[in-house]
Amino acid sequence: MEYIMNDVLSGAIVPVLLGMSTEASETAHRMYRRHGVLSHVFCDRIPLASRLSLCIKFHRVPKTAGEQLMLQALTDFADQLGNADLILYLIPCDEHYTKLVWDHAEELERRFVIADRDEMERVWFGAKEAPLGEVTE
Repeated sequence: MEYIMNDVLSGAIVPVLLGMSTEASETAHRMYRRHGVLSHVFCDRIPLASRLSLCIKFHRVPKTAGEQLMLQALTDFADQLGNADLILYLIPCDEHYTKLVWDHAEELERRFVIADRDEMERVWFGAKEAPLGEVTE
């Protein structure tokens, strides 16, 4: 992971996505289009079609190794960046990783801002349209 420091600027929001799903891919592309930020995706497999994406850095962590390896990988990633000016924004992108994050929220909150359920859905699926007559920001 030594190349990470070259891709992250001080003061940036760093999206950290868990799991390679359609939602993760779409979220990474949306974050890049809207905010110009690179997403870091921690997953057990990297789909061939996604390997060439310019807005995603993949970090392969075998799911068979258990939760502790994923937690250690996330901790190591956060410690490497160790810059107080960064906001590491953790977004689980499937139900398995959502459970992992909520089960270990206390430990992860020391290093990451964790998306809540409503925020995850907004990030995964985009902003919901307001009912007619309602104003959105």
